[in-house]
Amino acid sequence: MNLQKIAMPLIIATAAVIMGTSTCKAADTTSLENELQAKVKEIYDVRALAIITGADPGPALAYFDTTAQLGRWALSHEQTRLNFIQSWAEKRGVRFTEATPSLHIPWSRVQEDTAEFIVSQTLQLGYVYPKDPTVNRFGIGTRHWIKLARKDGKWLIRQDFYTDGLFDDAKAPDPTPADGNASIEPVEQSASIKNDSHAVLDREGAARYADEYAGLAWGAGNDHNYNPRYGNLNDIGGDCTNFVSQCLGDKSGGKLPMDGAWYYRHDREGGSGSLAWVQAEAFAEWLSYSGRGQRIAWGTFPEMNQPDAKFSCGAVRELQKGDVIGYEENGYIEHFAIVVGTDSKGYPVVNAHTVDRYHSPWDMGCDKTTVFHLFRINDASLIR
Repeated sequence: MNLQKIAMPLIIATAAVIMGTSTCKAADTTSLENELQAKVKEIYDVRALAIITGADPGPALAYFDTTAQLGRWALSHEQTRLNFIQSWAEKRGVRFTEATPSLHIPWSRVQEDTAEFIVSQTLQLGYVYPKDPTVNRFGIGTRHWIKLARKDGKWLIRQDFYTDGLFDDAKAPDPTPADGNASIEPVEQSASIKNDSHAVLDREGAARYADEYAGLAWGAGNDHNYNPRYGNLNDIGGDCTNFVSQCLGDKSGGKLPMDGAWYYRHDREGGSGSLAWVQAEAFAEWLSYSGRGQRIAWGTFPEMNQPDAKFSCGAVRELQKGDVIGYEENGYIEHFAIVVGTDSKGYPVVNAHTVDRYHSPWDMGCDKTTVFHLFRINDASLIR
């Protein structure tokens, strides 16, 4: 008997079975992955719809695996988040009328009854004021690490880790938006903040740069990417101050001259910024002591929003494009955003990183205890 003649067909047949099985498994895995990616899109679509004023939150809250601790935490977070957003809208006197997400899933791992995904969400939101048909649209970008588990034939959320630009329960144990309407009548701009053609800061340029590089947020340019000429600091403390500094100092942005304390040095490895360029507290100190900025007011939301003897329309409405806002939590400025304009009622809107925001209401996501620091970027004639 020729063993070689017998063995070779057996090897080929066995290989064919193995390859066929692997092909089937690959096809099954691909089919399941496509099904789950569609499920992830469905989940985020339903969660977005729950933001709209008057919507039933029930469908959005039904997607969580309450048998797992992280699933229960994710459900509690979503409930509190939706309550916060609706409370903010009610207190500001607006209604959310639009909420449309788009997703990019750069990574996934699918097993038989579990799956996990990295999800980049670009969320468009729109709100209106009473008796005003104008829809004020803004964008938020979020990065999620989400895990699903199959329970009784349904895929449910077992984990969803992310930082949200609409609500942040890491800043306060029971986040609550401050009281106060967003619309203050009459709306007017102070003569002291009108654009000056001789100003050292190109305010329009700073706002254009902020729009171009607002990252994942809906409305941003550059295919939702940051400017590659600068380092991305999201994973090492946050990119907010680095982004605001870019908006002010980049040659395609605000063109504000750098100095020995506030600068970014480019090199083959991408470069790095000074402490005042990248760190919120140091940036605030540099603005004040360099003469490049003037802290015109600071305080809680009602103190910044309501008219008083000094600011007839509220201090925050003294800001214009290119000015910046610092956000203080627990005694320290932890975040910065740049003013890029106003909504239809003159309410300032900002762009930011960590979390990515595009034309977002300036106080969106903030707790009633947040202290705001309003900085006007000074003209050349005011720089010491």
